[in-house]
Amino acid sequence: MKTILITGASSGIGKETAILFAEKGWNVAATMRSPEKLSIFAENRNISTYLLDVKNKDSIRECIQHVIQDFSKIDAIVNNAGIYTINPLELSSDEIIDDILETNIKGVLYTTKAILEHFRENKSGVIVNISSIAGRATFPFQSVYHTSKWAIEGFSESLYYELEPIGIKVKVVEPGVVKTELYNSVLDSPLEQYPDEYRDRFKKSHHSLINNYKNGYSPKQDAQTIYKAVNSRNSKLRYPSDNTTKLAFFLRALLPLSVFQKIIKRLNGI
Repeated sequence: MKTILITGASSGIGKETAILFAEKGWNVAATMRSPEKLSIFAENRNISTYLLDVKNKDSIRECIQHVIQDFSKIDAIVNNAGIYTINPLELSSDEIIDDILETNIKGVLYTTKAILEHFRENKSGVIVNISSIAGRATFPFQSVYHTSKWAIEGFSESLYYELEPIGIKVKVVEPGVVKTELYNSVLDSPLEQYPDEYRDRFKKSHHSLINNYKNGYSPKQDAQTIYKAVNSRNSKLRYPSDNTTKLAFFLRALLPLSVFQKIIKRLNGI
């Protein structure tokens, strides 16, 4: 049986991916940073849970070594752990900015780095980095989040060239507006604390985002895309998950930036 390690597997995309791979006969190392969630897969014999905090390099290394000891080999890794924020940059706390960069960028880089010796020695391995529609198209009041996802796109594209000659594949999965707990932290915003220059525009943009979230698709769709990416025999790098994301990328590439910006403004009511 092949083995896959998934970060951020306690909910949403990570959880559904763990379940899908287990159903397909894989050994799944489902990792998470909260000890109280370690029992969520207790009924699934193909899923083993491990503590892993992607902001802690020792935690990353220890977890990967533990999984290798348990299963002898890791065949694929999914860098899924991530957090979300929406706010004007001026009103984004330093703590939130640091948390986004530590989790969404450094967490992916250090987890990937920690697995490379194992993959190189085996002359095989698949690295799946979870990006977003926000990794190649931009929306108002999400500059901090966009920073993290555009970084993952660039990192993955460069790493693709670096690792392909030694048999290691790099894949980027790009979800759209999926219904996960990722958005729960931004369902409410303290608009009364916002300066007038931001308040009305942010309110409209936030309303648009939440409506899209409530009508979002199931994370099971992203799990299917991840499964396809891991098992693909070709060298394809990017895997958008849903038709809306594919359309956004098509329009972003086709249209002049000024025209695309007008569409984004209209969709966000600004």
